[in-house]
Amino acid sequence: EKGKAYRFRVRAANRYGLSEPSEPSEPITLGSPPGITVQVFRDTKTSVSLIWDHVTGDSELLGYYIYSREAGASEWQTVNNKPIKSNRFSVPGLKTGKEYVFCIRSVSEAGVGERSAETDPITVKQAIATPSAPYGFALLACGKNDMVIGWKPPKRRGGGKILGYFLDQHEESEPKWQPVNQQLVPTRITDLQEGHFYQFRAQATNWAGVGELSEPSDLFECKEWTMAQPGPPYDVRASEVRASSLMLRWEPPLYKGVGPVTGYHVSVQEEGSEKWKPLVPGPVSDTHLRVSDLERGKSYKFQVQALNSAGIGQPSLPSDPVFMEDKPGRDAREIKVGVDEEGSIFMAFEAPEAPDYSEFEWTKDYEGPPDPQRVTVKDDICSSKIILKEPSKEDLGTYSVTVIDADEDISASHTLTEEGKLPSPLTLPLWDSRKDIGLVLDPLFMCCLLNWASFFLSVLFSQTHKINFDREKGLVELTIQNFSDEDMGTYTAQLQDGKAKNQITLALVGDNFDKLLRASAAKRRDWKRKQGPHFVEPLKWKVTEECEVLLTCKASMTLLSLVFPFLASGWETKIFPNPMVLLMSKKDKGTYMAVISDDRGEDDTILDLTDEGSPTIPHETNHVNHLVTFIFREKRLESGDRIKVGSTLDEIWLHILDPKDSDKGKYTLEISAGKDIRKLTADLSGQDKSGFYSYPIYFFPDRAKVVKGLPDVATIMEDKTLCLTCIISGDPFPEITWLKNDQPVAFRDRYRMEVKGTVVTITIEKVCSEDSGRYGIFVKNKYGSETGLVTVSVFKHDMACPRISKCQ
Repeated sequence: EKGKAYRFRVRAANRYGLSEPSEPSEPITLGSPPGITVQVFRDTKTSVSLIWDHVTGDSELLGYYIYSREAGASEWQTVNNKPIKSNRFSVPGLKTGKEYVFCIRSVSEAGVGERSAETDPITVKQAIATPSAPYGFALLACGKNDMVIGWKPPKRRGGGKILGYFLDQHEESEPKWQPVNQQLVPTRITDLQEGHFYQFRAQATNWAGVGELSEPSDLFECKEWTMAQPGPPYDVRASEVRASSLMLRWEPPLYKGVGPVTGYHVSVQEEGSEKWKPLVPGPVSDTHLRVSDLERGKSYKFQVQALNSAGIGQPSLPSDPVFMEDKPGRDAREIKVGVDEEGSIFMAFEAPEAPDYSEFEWTKDYEGPPDPQRVTVKDDICSSKIILKEPSKEDLGTYSVTVIDADEDISASHTLTEEGKLPSPLTLPLWDSRKDIGLVLDPLFMCCLLNWASFFLSVLFSQTHKINFDREKGLVELTIQNFSDEDMGTYTAQLQDGKAKNQITLALVGDNFDKLLRASAAKRRDWKRKQGPHFVEPLKWKVTEECEVLLTCKASMTLLSLVFPFLASGWETKIFPNPMVLLMSKKDKGTYMAVISDDRGEDDTILDLTDEGSPTIPHETNHVNHLVTFIFREKRLESGDRIKVGSTLDEIWLHILDPKDSDKGKYTLEISAGKDIRKLTADLSGQDKSGFYSYPIYFFPDRAKVVKGLPDVATIMEDKTLCLTCIISGDPFPEITWLKNDQPVAFRDRYRMEVKGTVVTITIEKVCSEDSGRYGIFVKNKYGSETGLVTVSVFKHDMACPRISKCQ
């Protein structure tokens, strides 16, 4: 019902009953959202489904147009060329793992309607559904009263992780099926009777629920295995499938026979043939095999048999057919090797099409997960990364990664060998010493992975070209002294050991060389300057407490001679070993220079104090960073009818209108910045012949002013509307700021400001006790500023108002 609020909660159900209820939702009220409401749902890994409300009341409605764009993009793309009359549509051709937003527009004889609100971003992935049925049941081992049953996982995992299986069984003579397990994923079935035949069926479970029920297995006899040969290997599967190669993997048999397994025979069956052929001439010692030279566009099945001292054992179930092709985007699925910002070597794998809740399984040399003491594994939603902790020769080998519970093969591998190569590019740092330039090789594999038998750096060098190799840090340096035009050219570094040879080249020509040459010359000049007396701190200025201009500079060592070539009368010079100081007692414009020298050389520093070159001096009276206060007879002066206080970036002023004898006396100006307080005083007690006080009076007709209008106090009952109006003046027109208790007023909700010509009004609707306080209007232009103040008092309905005033 409209107008009522509802809360909801959910329970999950399976064949064993109901779960505990979820946390309740927030209260939800039925409403009538304007326009078309669009809902978006996951569909397949390249499409999403849209559902929207039909537009009602439009007899000329022709249908709807759908628009999409990637999240973060600016332009909308039209999905359909013709209007769709249905209110459901599956948008195809989207990129797996990318985020999209959508909107709808209706179209009629009158034209195209308004665009609906865009949907929330949705990631294109397979919608989560219950899995299909398991299949391929096999007897892996058998005792007197127990069996080990294996099966293949569902071909369609439902876009989520397989959490486990429920298994049923029945005897050949008893048609009723009985559940085997109450918990997921059994590996052994007990309480069977020797000599009896049993059938099995299973259901897979993921986050969406229990999946389809499998077909019954073959009849398996419960009879203890005593044969000498091994049982069947299982879980024969293909990964890293490319156009003509794949990696075949399997699990060893659970039943070993009379002795350990010594190898495996691998057979292949081509599509359309019923004959199994040996894949390799002899047995395979590992539980994996790289298969090459397969034909593109054909399907193959594979089968494995274990071997021990007694002979060849039972064959495994055949693998699923493997179709040889290079799928689109296959290159993006390869493992990438690099160095992160912390200098650690990593191998990264991205799989944007990976289902939700998928896991990445890394192995080293296909024998199990990498040693956690040597690597760190970091998983993200659609990517995984292995970081080598302390790279060494122990880390060489093949690293493979597989996405678990994906409907298709998502896997890759990368082999780290001693036959590495130099990374690029060369870096070019500049040193603060006589070394004008260093060429540094970033030794990714050299210092981290490879134990080089020998190292050779081939480059043209002489007495001005020196080579240094720090084997511990893996750093190779070519240092060029007195870098000049003769050093233009191409530099090649060669890296070599007994197995491989590689090289990297850096071209120092053209604009790159010219830029490097200028930088080198500047570094050389700076180094040469610092060999003799030089200035550590350049010539700079500041204003002292006595309002004198102070120029200072600092030398690097004992002062031998110092020259100020511009000294004139009225300037005082004080020279110390460090720093050097020049005191100026009068203002002047110009360029100032200090020179320091000895028999090794000289240095100078220049300060430009012309109108164009001098920096802007931060004024001591900047009211933004300083607090300014006028004090008279120990009382703080504030702007009122007769007294006006204001400031600009250039001056602070106090105006007394119609001065009287009571205004005579000592005035103090306090300027405070944090804990630092400065005071200036002026005694305004004298009188000239005309009877006026002998202090300058300035008139600024264009400065910002609050002319009239605000009362001292405004009292109002709560829930009423308060209007405060005043008149301001100034040219240029002042900036206006309203303050409440010295804080800017935020004009939103109940607060509103209106400016008509020179009349400024602030309106507060439905006033409450929180609106009580001291309000002020602050006006400012380049000639000055002024503040008008008013105290607002709000009283409740049941309180007597001591003072009733009309709305100002």
